[in-house]
Amino acid sequence: MDKKIVNLAVELHGHLAPGIALGLRMSELALSRLNTKKGDKYLIGISETARCLADAMQAATGCTLGHGSAFVEDYGKLALTLGDVRTKKGVRIALKDDANKHSMLMNKWMMRLGKLSHEEEEELGMQLLDMEEKHFLIQDVETNRGQNFEKSGIVPCKKCGELIPESLTERKGPEIFCKSCTGSAYYRVEP
Repeated sequence: MDKKIVNLAVELHGHLAPGIALGLRMSELALSRLNTKKGDKYLIGISETARCLADAMQAATGCTLGHGSAFVEDYGKLALTLGDVRTKKGVRIALKDDANKHSMLMNKWMMRLGKLSHEEEEELGMQLLDMEEKHFLIQDVETNRGQNFEKSGIVPCKKCGELIPESLTERKGPEIFCKSCTGSAYYRVEP
């Protein structure tokens, strides 16, 4: 594993969590299987958990939320998929159901049998960076995702006046509103 990529993932996430190491190893395997490298402009990445794995995938592949090439489908699984948007061919990498037998620390972490200490996380992280392929389910898949680049025109919301892409608006009759002003906001403005 390239030390620069490990350092980038650790810097992004804050420490070498087991999920970071696992995501790095999974990404490394998928990139190799796809015969591509980090930063390929046609590459997309999909993490099946919204946790550490997603951070590692971004650091290892160059697929990022900001580039519209990284996605989270939160199935709660320790799995990720890398794919080529031109061919729709991808590789899905998941832990096999018996991967917890890799080590006592792996079992404790995977089966949530207790919180790992910082030292245990580091130790397991180092183990996972070199985890053998036999512990992974590696599947050739067809992806149904493209890169997510919003290209519609920009319009103002009738209520708040903020500018938004037209494709992300909600209409009420002839008037255009942003999702926030129609009650779909993740926040509430304090009076």
